Amino acid sequence: MSWNGLDDFLTRVSDRLDPPHGEARLTEYGDLDFLTPEELAVIRPAAVLIGVIPRKAGPTALLTLRPDTMANHAGQVAFPGGKIDPIDVDEVAAALREAEEEVGVNPAEVDVLGRGAPYVTGTMFRITPVVGLLPADFEPRPDPTEVADVFETPIDFLMNIANHQVGRAVYKGKERQFYEMPHGGFRIWGVTAGIIRKLYHTLYDD
Repeated sequence: MSWNGLDDFLTRVSDRLDPPHGEARLTEYGDLDFLTPEELAVIRPAAVLIGVIPRKAGPTALLTLRPDTMANHAGQVAFPGGKIDPIDVDEVAAALREAEEEVGVNPAEVDVLGRGAPYVTGTMFRITPVVGLLPADFEPRPDPTEVADVFETPIDFLMNIANHQVGRAVYKGKERQFYEMPHGGFRIWGVTAGIIRKLYHTLYDD
């Protein structure tokens, strides 16, 4: 299966992802082979918001470019998000809080649909993607201290496996494969592309 319109996409998100709250059933994945048992024991929980915007020209996903000054994943494309803080009751709360801080998303206006499989990064984060529907007229208000740029990428582009390019690199002394999806002058790759790739398979592998 592949992209068949926004309604089909949203139905699959609701049916196939973990519910917004409650038990997590989807198995974590990612850079587990690059971490030692000691590192795995101190993984830091984090969450990102895959914000879907139903624009008239077609639905898009909200993405950011991280500043070069960031301690982790500097200068990379990312979904709004960050570490889960003690004030956050769960991954959804963290994703919404971070999205509000970074790009001005109003949590009360987000229709949260589900949680994807957690991605464990080589930088020792366990990132849970949260998919939510934003208002059609959403306008970002980026915080320049946390976001270098904000842009949108069509969902039908991201959910087309033909656009998932494969790259290889040496990481921590091991060769690894990664995905990238360049679009509109932005290089969507690494963890963010891995999350998108996993979302594609979770929704459309029948």
